[in-house]
Amino acid sequence: MGKILVVGGTGMLGRPVVVHLLSNDLPVRIFTTDEPRARDFFGDHTDFAEGDVGDIESLKRAMDGCEAVYINLKGGPNDDEYTRIELEGSKNIYTAAKQAGISKVVQISHSLADKRHSHFITQHVKYEAELDLISSGLTYTILKPSWFCESLPLFMKDSKAVYVGSGKTSFYFLAVTDYANIVSQCFMSDKADNKILTIFGPEPMPLPEALRRFLSTCHPNITIDQLPLWLAKFSTLFSSNKMLKSAVKLMGFFDKHGDDEVETSPDEANKLFGAPTTTVDEWSLIYRKIVKGM
Repeated sequence: MGKILVVGGTGMLGRPVVVHLLSNDLPVRIFTTDEPRARDFFGDHTDFAEGDVGDIESLKRAMDGCEAVYINLKGGPNDDEYTRIELEGSKNIYTAAKQAGISKVVQISHSLADKRHSHFITQHVKYEAELDLISSGLTYTILKPSWFCESLPLFMKDSKAVYVGSGKTSFYFLAVTDYANIVSQCFMSDKADNKILTIFGPEPMPLPEALRRFLSTCHPNITIDQLPLWLAKFSTLFSSNKMLKSAVKLMGFFDKHGDDEVETSPDEANKLFGAPTTTVDEWSLIYRKIVKGM
């Protein structure tokens, strides 16, 4: 495999993918809106192309000399920005990729992105992007992971961890290193070409249980508070914080819909790549060692 253009390589999920690609001797070019920031992360280990997914010409220039593209876009916080970045941006990438002669596109989606859940904006844009990629004529792999373990620290605020809703739905929490290994394998062979693959971590659990395990290992003095969904929604009526409003909507969706609703089981992905093995407990120990040096 020749050079891979990574769109969305500087975020929480993108950086580990880039590192894993490089560790497998796969050359990478980072497409970014902020080249100095990207260089801070990767130094001289990759090359860079500055541009925006809203600009097809900048995408085409970035793809010059590349053979494949990995897409990890993050929209929001409002509906227009989800649509502009994740849906329209993806369409622009497919258009540029066809014109540039790209051989393969691998794209992250979500385990619950499907027609049944397309009333919700985050799932709608991912599902529609999937359909557009499938119909584009490009060779594709669509990866549909569950929740990532890396999201757990985001629930901490000061001396508490707060989750919204009943906390009864369960998810197969996945370590991004396991996911990054799968992405690399997609580019190293054709075994996942033109497939839609659900990616699950090794065990299902509700969010409060995942938080409890993470905190008991890394922040034993932090307590967990539950905020009822109705109260969280009420509080956003008086807030101008768009990120807060988006987060409450997102938690409201996941309070009703869990991984037991996925359309496609992870069996095919597990057969192709081997099942992810990193548990929440194991990931928490790794996190503690890296972040806290313990």
